[in-house]
Parts: sequence; structure tokens; C-alpha cells
Amino acid sequence: MDENHALILLSYCKGLGPIHTKSAIQKFGSARDIFKQKPIELKQHCGWNQSQISQLKSLESRYHSIVARDLDYLNKHNVQIIAFNSTKYPLRLKQIIDAPVFLYVKGNADLNPSRTLAIVGTRKPTAQSLLLTQQLIEDARNHGIQIISGLAYGIDICAHKSAVNCNIPNIGVLAHGLDQVYPKVHANTSREIQNNGALISEMPLFSKLHPDLFPRRNRIIAGMSDAVVVVESKTIGGSMSTAQIARSYDRDVFAFPEIPYQGNNSGCNALIKRQVAELIEDFSDICKSMNWSDKQKHTPQYNLFANLTVDEQQLLETLTGKRMHIDELIQHSNLPLHRITLCALELELKGAIQVLPGKYYQRIS
Repeated sequence: MDENHALILLSYCKGLGPIHTKSAIQKFGSARDIFKQKPIELKQHCGWNQSQISQLKSLESRYHSIVARDLDYLNKHNVQIIAFNSTKYPLRLKQIIDAPVFLYVKGNADLNPSRTLAIVGTRKPTAQSLLLTQQLIEDARNHGIQIISGLAYGIDICAHKSAVNCNIPNIGVLAHGLDQVYPKVHANTSREIQNNGALISEMPLFSKLHPDLFPRRNRIIAGMSDAVVVVESKTIGGSMSTAQIARSYDRDVFAFPEIPYQGNNSGCNALIKRQVAELIEDFSDICKSMNWSDKQKHTPQYNLFANLTVDEQQLLETLTGKRMHIDELIQHSNLPLHRITLCALELELKGAIQVLPGKYYQRIS
């Protein structure tokens, strides 16, 4: 059993979430080594209950049939498995405590671009909101931004199609296995996305779609983004969930306001009133808030330095999106405190990062 085989089996273990799984991998050294442990070790060292342990042993007994089926599909359809400890894994997503243990990825996307923007909204938008979404994407064309959404009806699919038309890299995050596309009418768009982007999911292949899976999908959208834009939403729905999750991850959230008596966009107004989201009228408001200038006119300063050390480069790659506390940098960069402090001083002198009060750091982009 190699590492990917073990990860596939673990993904089928119901009730074993990403936090428990990653903790066990860290404890025993690899996903493969989890299957070598005795039940008492899993219980004592990882806190697994009897149900989780029984499922693990049951899956192990069906190892060949499960893995053979899944690997056959992965190979035929060019689907990658990108594990949490891979250098290809999205660094932004890695910052959240409940990040997936691994991702299924189908396409050609860079999962660590310089800028990412999630665009979400209602499945039944007004014509005005669709035009706002299209204009937002068109205005983002020259800013080196990757678009992320959930391939759902309405605002999501409008964002994906607009990104494809503008040749902007974009990612569709799915709430089910990559062996299917839901809604089916978006199958053609999903194929177009893969030419300059990707479809991703944490769900096992051939898993059935269930309403409970959409919040899990939403946390990935929020976690992979620098900022989330809610174009139109009612007070309850997936877009509101994504916005709240993004805010809890310390991501920027933006929303378009609506005239109160029309009621179509009451969710956006609520996000603005509760100071979860910042009011925007167009893409320029996002640029000002995020300090995003035209990519064609601006290159991040750290790219101008040929003498970056390996540690300095690693620290820069970890500093994606929002500011990060020193404790987060230690956790996600795998660098000790004294080396982070030294690198941060050098990078600040080179104009590549900004040191903020309270032991926070932010990359200058």
C-alpha cells in the first residue's frame, strides 16, 4: 500500500474528519502507517472511537477492490491526488485548521497563484446581478487574479463562464466526487474550465451528492481565496455560509448593496450591516481595499531579488493573502522561530514584506 492508496482508503472512513486524520498522519508519520497500528494505539494516541477503528479495519480488508476501482478512474481521466504535505497543495487552504487531508484535482490550475478571488451568489439571480458578475470578471482581466466558485446555478456558473470567456484562470470546487458534474448542464463549462484552471474536490470518487456536503465545499472556496465577493444573496443560503466562513478565516469579504424594499439582495445588505462584508460598487473598490494594482504595470518586489535564500523564499510562499501571525508562520512554513525572525528582517529590508504590530506579517504584493 503506497501513500496515495492509504489516503484514498481513509477518505472513505465515515466520521473521520480532516482534523483527526491529519493528527494521526502527523503522529505516525504517514497515512500508510496508520493502517499498521493496533486498535489500542489508534484509541490511545489519536482518540479514535470504536466505530472509526472498525471502519478502518473493514476498509483495509477491501483494500484491493476499492483502490483498484478508484485508481483506474484517476488514471483514465488524469485526476491528481495532492496531499496536504505536498508542495503543490494550496498554501492558503493549508492555513485553516480543517483543511482537507488531500484534494482530487482535474485540470491545469496553479493552486498557489499570487491572487485569488471567490465570487458567489444566489442560484436565482436578477439580470442586473449577472451583468455585475460579468463586469467584475472583465475588470479583473489584467490583474493576475484566479477566480474561484462552486459551479452552481446562477452567480457561480456566470462567474466561471465569464472567466473562461476572458481567459482568466478559474477553479470550480465541487461538493461531490470528480466522476460527476452537478448540475449536469454545466458539464461543458466544467471541461472548458480545465483548459485554464481545474475542478477540485475532497470527496471520494463515486460518492453521492448530499446537502450536508455543500458547507464542506464552501469552506474550501473560502479557504483558497484572498477575498470573497457576494454578488446577490438572500439572508439564508450557501453564499452567506461562504461569506461567514471566509470572515472566520480572516479573509476579506465584499458585497454589492441592494435597494432595501426590493428584497432580492437582503443577504448582502445584512453582511454589510453586520460588518462581515465591505460595501463595493465595482471592481475598483476591491482593488483599493486589497491593494491590487494592474499586473501589467506592477511586479511584486520580491521577484526582483535574485539573492533570496531558500528560507526567505519559503517564508514568502507561506505569506499568501491576508496577514499572518508569527505562530501561524511557524506552523505552516516549517521554519523555527529564530529563522523566521531573521528572514523577516531581511525581507522587510528588501521591501518584500511588512512587519505589523502584534507579531503579524504581510507580504507586499
